[in-house]
Amino acid sequence: MQPWYNVEISTSHAELTATTYLRGWYRIREEGGAKDWREIADGASYTDEERAAAWITYGPSTFATPAAPAAALLATLQQIADHPAYDRWRKEGGEPTPTGVRAQLGDDGRLTLVGAFIRHPSAKDGDHLHSVEVLFSDIAPLLEAVAPLA
Repeated sequence: MQPWYNVEISTSHAELTATTYLRGWYRIREEGGAKDWREIADGASYTDEERAAAWITYGPSTFATPAAPAAALLATLQQIADHPAYDRWRKEGGEPTPTGVRAQLGDDGRLTLVGAFIRHPSAKDGDHLHSVEVLFSDIAPLLEAVAPLA
């Protein structure tokens, strides 16, 4: 099974990359289809599997996860919560913020996440993204919202 999420953790947030979708971008780039990921937002030749692996934005505070089991996102969020950088952030006064996060599982296998917690390069409705950033302050609320769906 191919990994659905690759996680890069910093001192205040984590970047969650949809690896299969990102590999599609590299494939398209190698075929001469783009020099920058923003160039291929419209009309690119992604496979169905690659498109299913993308994050999708539905405005500035609503997102769909890659079409993977909810348990995959839950495990990713738990990996972040268990990371030493997250622990250090908490010990230095970092607090989860109540963000009103909601999660709903769709028929297509994607989780729809609602809340102002994910930073991303586009707020355009329907954009497919290879990665998003989640602030540490929103990890606990996300865990709480996603856990019942996994």
